[in-house]
Amino acid sequence: MSYLDDLQLKQMENTHATRAILDTMEADGRTAPTVEERTALDALDAEFEERGENIARRLEQEKRERELDEVRGKAPETREQRDGAPVEKVADIIRAMGRGEIREHTFEFRTNTQGTTTDGGFTVPQGFGGRVIEKLKTIGPLLNPDVVSLIVENDTRDLPYPIQNAGVGGTATAEAAAYGVQTPTFTQKTLKAYKYTELVAATVELLMSEDVVIEDYFTRQLGIGLGTAVNSILTLGTGTVQPEGLIAGGSGVTGGTGVSGKPTYEDLVDLETSVDTPYAASPKAAYQMRRATAGDVRKIKDSAGSYIFVPNPLVGQPSTINGYPVYENPYVAARGVGAKSIWFGDWSYFMVRQSGGITIDRNDTLGWTSDLVYFKARTWVDSFVGQTEAIKSFAGGTS
Repeated sequence: MSYLDDLQLKQMENTHATRAILDTMEADGRTAPTVEERTALDALDAEFEERGENIARRLEQEKRERELDEVRGKAPETREQRDGAPVEKVADIIRAMGRGEIREHTFEFRTNTQGTTTDGGFTVPQGFGGRVIEKLKTIGPLLNPDVVSLIVENDTRDLPYPIQNAGVGGTATAEAAAYGVQTPTFTQKTLKAYKYTELVAATVELLMSEDVVIEDYFTRQLGIGLGTAVNSILTLGTGTVQPEGLIAGGSGVTGGTGVSGKPTYEDLVDLETSVDTPYAASPKAAYQMRRATAGDVRKIKDSAGSYIFVPNPLVGQPSTINGYPVYENPYVAARGVGAKSIWFGDWSYFMVRQSGGITIDRNDTLGWTSDLVYFKARTWVDSFVGQTEAIKSFAGGTS
């Protein structure tokens, strides 16, 4: 058994241990754990999260090794070729910025292969922008194309979208009678390009060092800063001089009384059925909530006595609630009375635009006296909910 297989097996054992404690509580007729059980549950949750991060790192390392092997097999040692033109390595570009040889560079989003050469197209390494996007995914799901409808492009001009307000339906028509005329109605929403930035510093020594994986340094720094700013606004944005966040979705279900905002099994079933069947049957139908709320849902059983939350031990694959994927979003409201703490629906109707890649500018002046070089990173995003009927919320009931 490989090290990675062993970690995933321990994740399954962790899940079974958690369920055993919850089963004991239920058998005893208790709704709250004892001090010992609470300590054990907290420890199991912490181990699950830490082990998951370790699995993610191992999978990312294996992915990079595969990409490196592919590049080595199809390209020269120091430079890759695309359509006959040299493409510099990410590290080479950043170090050139550190030496002051170039002042600005935009890292575009690239596919793995491009071009129409006779051998099928030259291999293109994933750009720095793509690497930062991967980091953004760990902070929230709203730039993940597997979750939302993500439009990635270099243009920042407005993109108008027609939004249907009302459709048409057939009517009974008598013989030789005139047809009734029905006309669908539309409004329009526009995806703009709102700018979000991050300012990071690096020492001259760091930039000069050949031993530091400089891409990883900037990926970590920019991933935290830009990721937090972008996922937060895509969740909470009002749509006025900023993106329209997921909170613009429809109202689905309000919980009952006496549970301090916690959902019940019936609440979640009602939330799922408040979304029309074509949306609920979509491949992108899923839940979003913060981690603490997911902890509440993990304790819920269905009418047959089975836990509705099924953790997935495989990193990169979401856990499920009632068979639907669930994505952790730390910016969804915390569970509470009147708080919209759980969102469910077809996330293909959540339109997200990211423009311009990741642009980085260098500044030597700010850190002149301390040998610090500052790098200003920026990206452009916008979003809106295409149909409020497609995405709905659960709000906590009164206490």
